[in-house]
Amino acid sequence: MRKLTGPWKIIVNVLSVALIAFQLYTTARGPYSDIIQRSIHLSFVLTLLFLLKPPRKLKEGQEQSSVPWYDVVLAVLSAASCIYLVCIANRVLYDPLQWISPFDKVFAVLLVALILEASRRSVGWTFPILGLAFLFYAFQGEIFPGIWVHQNFSFNLGFQTFYHNTRGIWGTMLGLSATMLAMFGIFGAILSGTGGAETFIRMGQRFTGRFTGGSGKVAVIASSLFGMISGSAIGNVVATGVFTIPSMKKAGYSNEWSATVEAVASTGGQIMPPIMGAAAFIMAQLIGVSYISIAKAAILPAFLYYLSTFVAIHLVSVRDKILGSDERPTIRVGEYLVILVPLAIFIGYLLRGYTVLVGAFYATMGALVTYVLNFLFQSKGNIPEAARQTGRVIWHTVKGGTSSIVDMCGILAGSQITVALINLTGFGVKLSDVIVSIGQGNVFLCLVCSMLVCIILGMGLPTTAAYVLGAAVLAPPLITLGLKPLVAHLFVMYYACLSAITPPVCVAVFMASGLAKAKWIKVGGIACMIALPAFIIPFTFCYNPALILDGALLPIIIGIATAIIGVVLIDICLVGYIRRPVAIIWRVLMLAGGVLLLIPSYVVSLIGLVVGGCAFLAAWLPQRRTEKVR
Repeated sequence: MRKLTGPWKIIVNVLSVALIAFQLYTTARGPYSDIIQRSIHLSFVLTLLFLLKPPRKLKEGQEQSSVPWYDVVLAVLSAASCIYLVCIANRVLYDPLQWISPFDKVFAVLLVALILEASRRSVGWTFPILGLAFLFYAFQGEIFPGIWVHQNFSFNLGFQTFYHNTRGIWGTMLGLSATMLAMFGIFGAILSGTGGAETFIRMGQRFTGRFTGGSGKVAVIASSLFGMISGSAIGNVVATGVFTIPSMKKAGYSNEWSATVEAVASTGGQIMPPIMGAAAFIMAQLIGVSYISIAKAAILPAFLYYLSTFVAIHLVSVRDKILGSDERPTIRVGEYLVILVPLAIFIGYLLRGYTVLVGAFYATMGALVTYVLNFLFQSKGNIPEAARQTGRVIWHTVKGGTSSIVDMCGILAGSQITVALINLTGFGVKLSDVIVSIGQGNVFLCLVCSMLVCIILGMGLPTTAAYVLGAAVLAPPLITLGLKPLVAHLFVMYYACLSAITPPVCVAVFMASGLAKAKWIKVGGIACMIALPAFIIPFTFCYNPALILDGALLPIIIGIATAIIGVVLIDICLVGYIRRPVAIIWRVLMLAGGVLLLIPSYVVSLIGLVVGGCAFLAAWLPQRRTEKVR
């Protein structure tokens, strides 16, 4: 990211204010028509992206204070390509398969190229490579064999579809970026600007800091809470890890364990209700269910994810004699309110049937008002100082919101080209047929194939981008095999999240390892060990809807109980410690019992309970007898 000075800094600041003002205004009055709303949004984003992000990552210590001429050209062309479409929007609305003027053809091709370059600067080569590969497939479909063959697209059909209607560039992904996700980015920025990360950390210190392994548990609480609003595992690691990792190292955790705890906890924040990451909002739009339904379905899997993390940290802390801290930071009531009131407003609007867009807008306004009132109360009515602090928060929101919107749109605009081509060429349907045929109609084999493909797709990509790709190519075959759309998409989203901690390309692990000065390959291995139950749970809820709170009360209660016991047994096996080291035989039996308890069958779960329970008692009772003798 460039650190601009002088006129360039002023230009970027003005554009940032204009972008945030546009998003707030169109949310308050209602968005413009699809193409106009999305093209204005994209014009701001691409212009800012080319002004702020250099074509190559800057070396450590290297800074750029101005914008080179070629990026100025790209920024101007981006704005022109989008604004021109706004001017002709009414004409292409009624007849999208025509060229209005020669500028159409030029801007259509240019905008595709500019979006692919913008996505490269945002997340690397993944989307440009996919985009170019699918463009070749679209225009040369007749050369492919068997099921993959299709009639070649003409230049006019391809680029008119891209530029003139919502089946191309201006599709669902960009629509989400231009409305819901932009507003959610502003909401997250104001929560961060009012001290969200620091408050979450102090809340964790107050609630768990004094217990065994307190600093590790503080990291879990802070990262899970902040991860709900950040929407990014990497962003979460950066925001909370700079505080929690040094604290864990000071308490006695090794570099690797400190990095592992932060990476795992930060990754899980995106599946943690009530406010999950951006992928959950996209899912609600794609499958046409309310966000509340998705949050409800995610409650128990998210609880099991963090239960596994907590149990593992506790056992490691007991084993390594890592104690808590007597420090209990004071948190004023007003500081709680600054965080909790906006969240309550957001959830309240959702429960009343309003959209996420409306809920995030009023929650943002509520956050600002609550912060101002709290500061006035704390400063005993010092209005000039309150005005200065309010201005500081607003400016932080503008900068943070702009950064979030630019990053998100850079990802989604690039993914939209790929998703559009997948749909236009029928590639998704063909891949569904292939996956189903490989699994020979066996749901479990298809789930395994989908899990592996999803993790591979997610290598090096943010969760949102990984989910979008997975939803396009993996969810349809799972639905074809009989899974409900919500279950299929949750399955894909969970593995898109877990790809952030799965080697060999595990972005959350890389970031946390850098902060902790740890070996990333070891951190990745420990992270997968801690999160092992999370790799099993998605398979479980595909067969047992009780784990997503769907069904009668008794099966849900039984499903919750067996899952909790299974997760605890697996963690004991992986750490190898209860109150003393556990023999390998008992660890193997506890692992087997834990896995069996997660299988949705009463007979199998009963066998797992017996096997795992006997192994647990065998490992526990000798220690108890020894204590009695002493």
